[in-house]
This record gives sequence, structure tokens and C-alpha cells, in this order.
Amino acid sequence: MEKRSRNLVFKPEKVRLGQKELLVWERDPEKGLICRTIPYNTMVLVYPEVHDEKTGEIITPEIQDITKDMKGSLIIWDLERKMFRIDLSDQKESAGTVFIRLARHIPFAFLGYTPWIQIQNDQDFRQMLKMIALNKELNR
Repeated sequence: MEKRSRNLVFKPEKVRLGQKELLVWERDPEKGLICRTIPYNTMVLVYPEVHDEKTGEIITPEIQDITKDMKGSLIIWDLERKMFRIDLSDQKESAGTVFIRLARHIPFAFLGYTPWIQIQNDQDFRQMLKMIALNKELNR
């Protein structure tokens, strides 16, 4: 049985927002251009990870600090606690712009880095899933 990686890194040629999923197009050396998908309804936590020009550090901004000109990667954690790192540094659209557009499609996920809750912590992750389920139930 093949063990699936918990962290997946993409350096896509293009990224598109579909009706129900994020489409990530990347080049496979053997198969050519392939499309990988991440369904919106599986996203738990989404935030950009960007390079701070002033300090030279990589930062993970909270929702109120995210701007469209932030360049870097988009981090997506899903229901299985898999992390997708989508490197958008070579893309026409910045990580901030893709994040802002994506946020409109995922109303029940946590948006922006959340320092008060750590997704790697089992108890925090379960709490996040409970809050998402409750929010979905209240908004039926």
C-alpha cells in the first residue's frame, strides 16, 4: 500500500479557480502538463506565506494583514490535515491576490494564519473541524 505524503509542494505553471475546486496545473517530466485539484469543501485553513521585504523573513499574515501584492506561496490544510504548499512566486497573480479570490469560494474555512490555534495539535485540529461543521449547520 502506498503511503500518501502529508505535505505536498506544487510549483505550478498556472492556478485557476474552478466552480468547486482549486485547479493547479504543473508539469510532470513523464506525463507533461497535469491538473491537480483541491476541492473547496475539503479546505480547513488557508493562508499566504510570503517574503517580508523589510526583514527578509518568511511571514504568515493574519487575515487583516493580507494584501493583494503579497508574493510567495499559498498554504492550504485539508480535512485529512494534509498541507498543500503552492509556490506562486513565478505566477502572474501573487499569493495575496489568489488568496483573496479563493476566500470567496470557501466561506467555512479558516482564512489567514491563526496564531491562537495550531492545526498540527490534535485537539486544536478537532476544534477547528467542530467550528467548521457548526458554521455549516448554522448557514444551511
